[in-house]
This record gives sequence, structure tokens and C-alpha cells, in this order.
Amino acid sequence: MKHLFNAIITIIAMTSFILFAGATKEVSFNISGMTCQGCVGKVSGILDNTPGVNNYKVSIEDKNCKISYDAALTNPEAIKTELLKTHFTIGDAIIEKQRSSIFSRIINIFK
Repeated sequence: MKHLFNAIITIIAMTSFILFAGATKEVSFNISGMTCQGCVGKVSGILDNTPGVNNYKVSIEDKNCKISYDAALTNPEAIKTELLKTHFTIGDAIIEKQRSSIFSRIINIFK
């Protein structure tokens, strides 16, 4: 009986997470001034400490970074503000794509 109860609670928790999770968006920024892996580390360090940033890829070859973030916790302007702390030249945000939760899609139907 205890295992059944735990299984039900787990299913409810997972369903809630899927339905109510915020939208995940992707954005990229061109970054001028990166010349070495130390520069990549500087950008990575900032992004590691930026709330809402889920994943990112910093490319010294392409002189940019692509960032996946939780739209409920941050936005491109806030991310850019953090990136400016590196003292590199940060270009305007380029919106890549958006993945939204089922709950967000349902709300958008009624807007």
C-alpha cells in the first residue's frame, strides 16, 4: 500500500511539473572581444550565476553564446545586463525559439 501511495504522489508531482512549468526560451547574443578560452570562462562564470539560465553554449569561434532560459525567472534584457559585467561588447538579443508548457499553451488559446 505504501508503494502505491508513493507512486500516486510521484505521478501527481510529475504531471504538475509538466503542466505548470514555465516556458523555456532560447536567445543568443553576439559577443565581441573574446580572444581565448579564459574569455569563454568569464562568460560561462557569469551565466552559471544568472538565475533562470538553464543551459548555454559559448563559442569563441562564432563570437556568440546561445542560452536556454526559464521565461518565468528571467528575460533577455536581464541576461544581457549580466553579460555586460564581462566588459565585452554584447550585441542585441536574437530570439531563437520557445518551448512552452501545456498550461501556457492553454492560456494562450483564451487570450
